[in-house]
Amino acid sequence: MEPIVTTQGKLTQLRYELPHRIHDSTVYPVKAPNGSTIVLYGHETGVGILWRGGRPLKKTVPPPKQPAKPAKVNGTSKDAIMIIDSDDDEPAKAAAEPLPKAEFEDEEEELDPDQPYASIVQQLSLSLSTQVLHIAVPQIPSASTLRPADTIPPIFSQNIVFTVACADSTIRVITLPLSPPPHVAKDKLHSVKPQFGENVVKVHGHQSIPMGVTMTWTARGEPSSAEDGDDDVDMDEEEEDTANSRRKPQSRSDGGFDILVASHSAELGGLLKLFRFELSETALQVSHPVAPYKTLALSKPASRIAFNTAQYPKPRHSQLLIADSAGTTRIYDPFTLPIRKRRGSGSRAEPGAFVGTFRSSFESVKNVGLTPAVLPSRKAIIDAAWASDGRHIVALLADGEWGVWDVDRSGPSPPADPSAFSLRGYVGTAEKEGTSGGASSPKRGSRNSLAPMTPNTRKRKEETLFQGSASSSTVATRGGVSVASITSNNGVSAEDSVLIWYGTEIHRIPDLMKFWTRTASASSGGSLPGPGLQQQDVVLCGESITSVSQFDTTAQASRMAVPRDTLISAEHRLIITASTSQPLGRDLNAIFAREKVEDETSTRTDQALLTRGELDLGGMDRMLESMEGSGTSAAVSKNLTMGGPRKVLFASSAA
Repeated sequence: MEPIVTTQGKLTQLRYELPHRIHDSTVYPVKAPNGSTIVLYGHETGVGILWRGGRPLKKTVPPPKQPAKPAKVNGTSKDAIMIIDSDDDEPAKAAAEPLPKAEFEDEEEELDPDQPYASIVQQLSLSLSTQVLHIAVPQIPSASTLRPADTIPPIFSQNIVFTVACADSTIRVITLPLSPPPHVAKDKLHSVKPQFGENVVKVHGHQSIPMGVTMTWTARGEPSSAEDGDDDVDMDEEEEDTANSRRKPQSRSDGGFDILVASHSAELGGLLKLFRFELSETALQVSHPVAPYKTLALSKPASRIAFNTAQYPKPRHSQLLIADSAGTTRIYDPFTLPIRKRRGSGSRAEPGAFVGTFRSSFESVKNVGLTPAVLPSRKAIIDAAWASDGRHIVALLADGEWGVWDVDRSGPSPPADPSAFSLRGYVGTAEKEGTSGGASSPKRGSRNSLAPMTPNTRKRKEETLFQGSASSSTVATRGGVSVASITSNNGVSAEDSVLIWYGTEIHRIPDLMKFWTRTASASSGGSLPGPGLQQQDVVLCGESITSVSQFDTTAQASRMAVPRDTLISAEHRLIITASTSQPLGRDLNAIFAREKVEDETSTRTDQALLTRGELDLGGMDRMLESMEGSGTSAAVSKNLTMGGPRKVLFASSAA
């Protein structure tokens, strides 16, 4: 699988052309045993899996083909019986034959300086006989001194675990070996299931096609039980007060973990179902028929659902973000016990309640003089994602406005209204020249408007000046939000890299908290102007973006402000943007030594050409610059002599 490579400055784009349509893609959070990064993408007939980088597979020589035995006309009865037995046993042997194990090289592949990007080590296409529309992967932490390995489900160390939503209205939870299979396993015709050691659990949970899916993991003991005295609290029939402080995270005493899978569809005006499966060390334990753990009837069909990115045993790890097209985002916790229950109810309160509500801004009403009056509606939410270890929410609205909801009010500028954006801005080339007077637009006269103009913003201004502003459309532009976090050694989220894609544009916030802090300082009259979003140019070849996600990075690359590699899925291709600039690092002596060797090599070459009388004017200029740069007569003599110290280089020209 070879890419089409294009380079723009320090950014290299790898374009992988695929024969089928791609609906969604994502990067798996755990690397393979050989060090490869795993990429999952859904297409028309199943799921594609790519192993990128790491130690390559060993190249094995195929065994020589055995010549076909000629048929014996006058064979003995013993020979005939052997032939019949061999034919009958062949399917049984093929079914019982285990999958071959992959062998890898001892070291990772050496990158070519002219093409410094990782190659695809292995690729698979897992057939599901239906279209895969959405893919969800769990948040999996790395084992460390603060996070022992026994606090993480052991299945994640050997298997890929992900969930897909399919066009046949099914949800499928798939486990697959983490290590890439050898090429022999791909070349062999699989007459039996599984194809590559996978395990597929099919769930018929919806009557219509699911519009999204998400997953996480928790302890088998969740939710924690409420105290006996808690049930005596009365609740008014019109109230829906909740309290997630009642939850107590369970320890690992029961010795097990579960997988939580949530999916939503538009049936019955909006329906969300939550499933819970028991995890063993190698697979999912499912009892049929599969019944949902929770079922929620929504007032509007959801546009996005996502489990909190915080990890167990943090109490918020099971919180579920539910955003809809009506401009409302609610947080549901299936393990939270209601703080009150209905009066006169003698039964114990069931866990599960909404713990937070946030709303988008109102759309601007242009024609104020309409009769009857038109009430403004809230902007539709295209996508939303958790950030800052599940303490903030980044949302993208239909008109290109984006913002951050401060869930626990821990940000630099908590708003007066807890349900409103604490940080906001706009993306898109048709940047709402018509919304500058609307009630929902940011302050244009603030210090943020004095930010220095970048080449991308200058280009958009020129297009608006000579071509006019783009006409607004009633159809919401497609877009999304991708948040990737890097965690420090003490377990605290250190940096959130945010990608906001809107239409054909991709904007980047390298560090959300620094961006937020500087914007708040500029709004309050600070000396520095507010920062702007970094726009990333991507060659899409006329196709639309279907999803955007980010690869993992290192702490050193983060300190040096090296942007993360990005995975972009278009309609029929995968695009990986990688930064190919060679970082200087802290070992400057190696840099200077390499430059010195290159200069000495060039000097020796020029001296040899001058001795033969073949040195051109460019070489003479380099020699003169070397003479001017040398500080002593000994250095000049060394640069101008060849062979012995008494032979002057200009002697041949004087003669």
